[in-house]
Amino acid sequence: MTSRSERQALAAFCAVLPRLRAMLRGPASRARRAAVEEVVLAARRGEPVGGLLAGLGMDGPVPVTAGPSRTTLPTPVEEDRPARITGVYLCPLGACPRAEERTASSELPTCGVHDRALRFVADR
Repeated sequence: MTSRSERQALAAFCAVLPRLRAMLRGPASRARRAAVEEVVLAARRGEPVGGLLAGLGMDGPVPVTAGPSRTTLPTPVEEDRPARITGVYLCPLGACPRAEERTASSELPTCGVHDRALRFVADR
């Protein structure tokens, strides 16, 4: 990684990578899917990916839409439960500044570039 903006673009790319791969499954998307995987391989090797992301039109911040929200309140829980541990999930190799929060109903966030779960860092 060379610049901060490139690292941020890589973080945004990593966050949307699972959805991007799902959208590009069909045979008509072969060339675009190959371009996406080229970015993944270059990032794994630690090579600059700014030009490749620009080729995909993802060289700036990518807006990430929020997931579905609950329509009802959860069941109340007793107040004498242990303290909740809070924190964020970060890039497993520190290759980008991606930071994700996780809710009780969401899956463990993963890094599609390095095929690893993001690492949890607790707030102090």
